[in-house]
Amino acid sequence: MSVEDAQSAPVDDPSISLQESRSLCEGSDQELAQAVRFGDGEAFGELFRRHEKSATRFASFYTKDPYTAQDLVAEAFARVLQVLKNGGGPDTSFRGYLLTVLRNIVTEWARSSERQLPVPDVSIYERESAASASSEALRNLDYSLVVEAFASLPPRWQEVLFYTVIHAEEPAAVARHVGLRPNSVAALAYRAREGLRQAYLTVHLRRRGEFPACDYFIPRFAANLRGRLGEAGSVVLHSHLDDCNRCKDMYEEARDLNALL
Repeated sequence: MSVEDAQSAPVDDPSISLQESRSLCEGSDQELAQAVRFGDGEAFGELFRRHEKSATRFASFYTKDPYTAQDLVAEAFARVLQVLKNGGGPDTSFRGYLLTVLRNIVTEWARSSERQLPVPDVSIYERESAASASSEALRNLDYSLVVEAFASLPPRWQEVLFYTVIHAEEPAAVARHVGLRPNSVAALAYRAREGLRQAYLTVHLRRRGEFPACDYFIPRFAANLRGRLGEAGSVVLHSHLDDCNRCKDMYEEARDLNALL
């Protein structure tokens, strides 16, 4: 089917496939969205790659916590994906539609009590701390990778890890240093530890060499293994893994390493 045929065919014809008419990177957002309505996961992957950075910048305007921004963006893409699967969604500007959905999610988040307590209580922090942040656990990891991963984290996360991991201080004590309530310290420490795990996995994989064509996906291996990528991002990632044996091998390696964290 030619591009002209694809564009003139009835929109309710499920035989339309973007891959039959042109490569994904050449398709317009509207064509990609239509392909997603007919079950094309790779088309949604291309939309995700095109607009994720803009969505993340938008979310980061409202929160300086990169994990919260990541969660908000993942939820926005998941909602848009579901709408497209149901046959709805944008007919014109995909990015405008996505950012509108994201703005609504940000509003919901800002009004929710979860904004103040993303981790329900301090006991979660305490259990997580005992399980994963001890000196013994750290000694089992490559120290140079830990240092590089730590250096890649936001300064606020580095600060709370300095007090909670290196000095093993309790949230109440750390709260006096950083000017937060103990529960807020617990939430921040929880996210910082999770961020360090993801950063460690990513740094480990990047040391295997430079793979420009796959560079976009390497940080997402860690996010997916840690359950932080979301449905939309996972669809994109696994579509790539199906086509790239090198990344499939790296993903399996990351899975094994993740079991130690």
